[in-house]
Amino acid sequence: MNDPAIDNTLTLESVQEQFEAWRISRTKREPIPETLWEAAVKLCLVHPRTRVCRILRLSFPDLKRRLSTAKTTPVRFTELDLSCFTGPWQIECERADGARFRFSGQGQPPALEPLLREFWS
Repeated sequence: MNDPAIDNTLTLESVQEQFEAWRISRTKREPIPETLWEAAVKLCLVHPRTRVCRILRLSFPDLKRRLSTAKTTPVRFTELDLSCFTGPWQIECERADGARFRFSGQGQPPALEPLLREFWS
């Protein structure tokens, strides 16, 4: 089995195959290997957690616990001065998994940080 901890080309499909191979060969009640957990955590950087859990057949609370202790790079925000907007505006973001966030309006925009944090988490 490839070591997902050093694999730079992790995909949801490749990790799913690794989980399936482990499930077929494991002994009864054997815990999930750390390398597979690490791969699942890395996938959460580009895919929604619920999708990772569903595809890899993982417990959401177990993955969430792993995510909270993982040493991952947090999403960084760039501060934008939105006070100068007076006319129509549109903000669009796209995650690596293809999910899009579009927000538009006119005049001064509302506080977008909470909405964007939810989208990126």
